[in-house]
Amino acid sequence: APSQQSHSQCSSLCTTRITNSNLVLHATGEDPNNVEEDDEETQPVSDGRYDVSKLVGGADDGAGFNQFDPVLKATGFLSRRFGILGGLSVFAALAFVEGGEIMKSFDDVTPTEGSAQTITTASGLQSTELLIGKGGSTVLPGYIIGLQAKVSVGDKVIYDTAGDKPIAFKLGQRPFQNVICEGVEEGIKGMKVGGKRVLQVPKNLAPPGVDLPEGVPLTYEVELTEVLSGYF
Repeated sequence: APSQQSHSQCSSLCTTRITNSNLVLHATGEDPNNVEEDDEETQPVSDGRYDVSKLVGGADDGAGFNQFDPVLKATGFLSRRFGILGGLSVFAALAFVEGGEIMKSFDDVTPTEGSAQTITTASGLQSTELLIGKGGSTVLPGYIIGLQAKVSVGDKVIYDTAGDKPIAFKLGQRPFQNVICEGVEEGIKGMKVGGKRVLQVPKNLAPPGVDLPEGVPLTYEVELTEVLSGYF
């Protein structure tokens, strides 16, 4: 009897709870059969991975879209339209164009016009830059230098390599060779192949044995033709 009474009370209680639940759900317009499904839909689903769909541009190109790589969209379109070869063709074309520009920058050694301003150093040497060379290395002590030179005193030309072989010498070597002197070594510092300068060399920097009138410099018109790091 006690067992039947307990069972009867439980049934009555459960019926009341279900009835109350139905009343609430019916009042809100919800179907009690969909309670568990709604709970599942409202819970965020996470598979432990990051959403990287927008890192390289999604359908809406929203936040995170790589706006600085339009090639990506072009190659993606071509790959979808024409296959992988279509996408690769874009890269091949870009490599050809950019590679050509890079090689051109290496090959372009055409001298540019100098400032034509005359600079006087502490030693009294005057140097005027006519052309700025771009070829090869900058001259350094111990390098083999080749240059064309025209040497004059006033209006009188005393030495000219025009139509002949350039003068070749080792920078810093002593004794000086040919018409090379301290004034020339100082005056070609910083030059590269193709560069041209006019040097006004005072008596204290002129070649030994050259008798210059007082106050009259030795004029060198030099053009650098070769700069080698040493004999091979």
